[in-house]
Formats: sequence, structure tokens, C-alpha cells
Amino acid sequence: MSRLTVAGIGPGEADYILPAVIKKMKKAHTVIAAKRILPVLKELCQDVNSEADSENNKPVFLAMGKIKDTLEQIGEILSKGQDVVMAVSGDPLMYSLYRTICNDPISESWEVDLIPGVGSLQMLGAAFGETMEEALIISVHGRAKTAGSIALAVAENPKVFFLCSKEQGPAWLSQIMLDYHMDHVTVCAGANLSYEDELLESGTPEEMVQKEFPSLCVAMIKNPEPHQIVRPCFLSDEDFERDKTPMTKEEIRVLILHKMKLHPDDVVWDIGAGTGSVSIECARQVPFGTVHSVERNETAVKLIYKNKEKFSADNLFIYEGDAAKTACTLPEPDKVFIGGSGKELSQILEIIAAFPKKIKVVISAVTIETIAEANELLGKYDTDFDVIQATVGRGRKIGSYHIMDTNNPVMIFTAHI
Repeated sequence: MSRLTVAGIGPGEADYILPAVIKKMKKAHTVIAAKRILPVLKELCQDVNSEADSENNKPVFLAMGKIKDTLEQIGEILSKGQDVVMAVSGDPLMYSLYRTICNDPISESWEVDLIPGVGSLQMLGAAFGETMEEALIISVHGRAKTAGSIALAVAENPKVFFLCSKEQGPAWLSQIMLDYHMDHVTVCAGANLSYEDELLESGTPEEMVQKEFPSLCVAMIKNPEPHQIVRPCFLSDEDFERDKTPMTKEEIRVLILHKMKLHPDDVVWDIGAGTGSVSIECARQVPFGTVHSVERNETAVKLIYKNKEKFSADNLFIYEGDAAKTACTLPEPDKVFIGGSGKELSQILEIIAAFPKKIKVVISAVTIETIAEANELLGKYDTDFDVIQATVGRGRKIGSYHIMDTNNPVMIFTAHI
């Protein structure tokens, strides 16, 4: 049966292309690769006719086009019982076309082999004499990464390797280190590895933020003091500036935060923030993320600002205004808490559902009307949403006796939409 071989060819220099790849190409009917690399591959296969003089023994070399067109072309060749080699830069096991091929329905019936290659991150590590045993690998090439997620990764790991993009290169990474006061790390970067115009630089974030690199480059950040980021303990109601503005009670806040399961680099929305008690708790839990607090009541907004200043919550951003209208302007969230929606719950959930990824939403409801609405609306997005009822009673002394003062029961909904 005909087979497709996805072969890694390293950085593209002939010295880094494995003999196994060359052997496969010589036996294949068709070799597909980026246009710039075809001359090298043809040169390596020039003696293919040493055993036979027939033109039919020569592999056909084709330049890779658009992914969809190339996959269709491969399918046609394989259907004729002919083998194909797709030569890809670096290592096909590392952010390569191999995953794209496997995920496309057109390849379901294909027989696919893999030949690994020398990846650009390996080349960078070798250039600086750094091993990869303890390294975390992140690609920002065509992938959206927040500055906080980058800083968190570096804070918790001794080495982080990056596949960079034009906009998110070594200077961008260095600026993040400076923004998060991580000037003790070392930034290393490389481009055109193994070629005559190879570019290698390393230095402090302050030094590397001034350096310019080509759009296709790789970087490594070394942290001599990695440590796990520990979330702070919860606050008490008495810790907040609150005046007479309603506030989510501390026991309920603990349940809400538990349901949200925040990660240190999450982007969080707090809709109907009140005094900002949940916003502040979230901001403390996501030191490498951001919290976006929306509240329409002017008095409450002033209290949120006071609490932001009191707890030095620099990653908390406050918006005064209509919930649904404001939500349209906020960055894509990872988690959303809705404590008050001003009769706009339906619109807010529609805005959240429009994002391409699933987002965890936690809603607290006290009134029967809001409970009924949340139950109906969430069922449209998540048939397995979770709901709990929480009632907190607090002891109060009367004479020589104690009684329990019970607050209104709160329904806490958790869903992914």
C-alpha cells in the first residue's frame, strides 16, 4: 500500500538531513517541500539513477502550496499506489504540519510514517550549551499568548524555549520580563541557525529588548530562581471598604472562587461587581492574569477603586457602565463571574458564547426570577451545568444564649459556554 512519509529535514542545511530521509526520497514517487529547500533535496537525490537509467525512477519534486491544495494533491498520488515524502523544516513532532495532516479528514485512510529531524529549539540549545531536560516549550507563532501566561511560565520553570513570530519575538519576550520585574533572567535568541548568516544573541531583558531579529526565530529564557506561584489565602468581609453597598459574603466568595478554579494567568470578568470583593479575590489569585470589573452603580464603582488601591491590585481594571455594552469591549476571558446582570443575562451569555473557545461561567443568584432565568439560559449552552444552593448562618448572642442569623440562600451555577 502506498504511504506518506512526513520527514523532518532540520534547519535545511544538507549536513542536518538524515540518511534515512534521503533514502526515503530516492524511493518515493513524489517529494513535496517548501520551494526554497527543493534545490538541496534534488542535489541529495541526484544519484538516484545509479542503479537504473529509467526516467521513471526519478522522484518528482513539487513545491508545497496551500495546505488544502497540497493535501488533495497527496491524496491523488497515494490513490495511484505511489509513495510520497513531505519534507518539513525542523522536527515534524514539534509544532509541525504533521498534526494538521492527522486532523484533516482527508488523511483518515492514509498510511503515514514519520522521520524525526533536528528542531530549531535543539539547535538553539546546542548553540548555547543548554540541555532541554527541564525545559518548557511554548509556541507563540500563530498562537495567542497573554503577557501574563509568558511571565508565569518563566517564573515557574528554569528554562522556557519559545518558537517566535514576527510580532512576538525576543524583544517582546524581554519587555514582558521587564514589565513583570523579572530582570534577573537571561534571554537567549537565535535565527538562521546553521547558515552563514546565523544570528545568536544573549543578555539581560534590558539588553535584549533593544535587539532586532528576523520574524522566524527562536528564544530561550533561563531563570536561576524558579518557584511555584502560590495563591494567597481568602480575605474576610472586614478587610474590604464597603459602606452600605451589598457585598458577596466571604463564605459565598470562597465557594465562588472554588467553582471558578482560577489559574495564575487567567483573564477574568466580574460582571456586576458591587464593592469589588470578588474582583479583588480574583486579582490576588491571578497575579499573572487580569481581572475586568464591570459595575454600573457610581457609588459602588468608587468603592471598587478604594479596594483596588487598598490591596494594590494593579491587575484589576474597572469599568463603569452597562454590563452587556461594556462586555463587548473586554478582552477574551478564561473565566467569568456574574454577580449582577441588570436584566441583561441573556445578552451577556450571548457575548461569551460568541468566543471561539469554551469559557467557564459562574453565576450567583438570589431572587427566584434570576434563578429561573439562569437555569433556562444555561441549559441552552451546557446541558450538564452544575448548580448548588448555599445558605450561611452566623451565630449571634442574645443574653446568655446564641441563635443563628441565616442569610438568604444563594444559588451558584457553573457552566462552560
